[in-house]
Amino acid sequence: MALTPMQEKFCISYIASRDVKAAAKEAGYSDKYASKKAYLLLKSDPIKGRILELEQDFFSNRFATLAIASIGVLEEIILENYDDRTRLAAIKEVFKFYGLENKLLGDGSGEEEGGIVNIVFNEVKSRKGESNEQ
Repeated sequence: MALTPMQEKFCISYIASRDVKAAAKEAGYSDKYASKKAYLLLKSDPIKGRILELEQDFFSNRFATLAIASIGVLEEIILENYDDRTRLAAIKEVFKFYGLENKLLGDGSGEEEGGIVNIVFNEVKSRKGESNEQ
């Protein structure tokens, strides 16, 4: 069942405010309706379904935006003049983000696929005289 324009606006307003009465008023329902019957809108299956869709879209887009921003911060840490430990942690997080940590990080022997990445990690640590343990 398609929602009316007022119902759609109610759903969007409700997502933004989580205030049933305010969302109903914002959508154009009368003060009397908003005060007495706005909760009936939330009991409607089409309204509940649309609110769920809007929430999923919002949180999906919000997560994508945060993920992009996080990668940007990690890239800055990797490329700028941060201490080696911080840079290594950022590199590892980028590898985890892209699902590469198990494919590219070996024990440093170079025998397994991607072992060279771990050698680089160990080399950066060893320049500071730190332990090669992770």
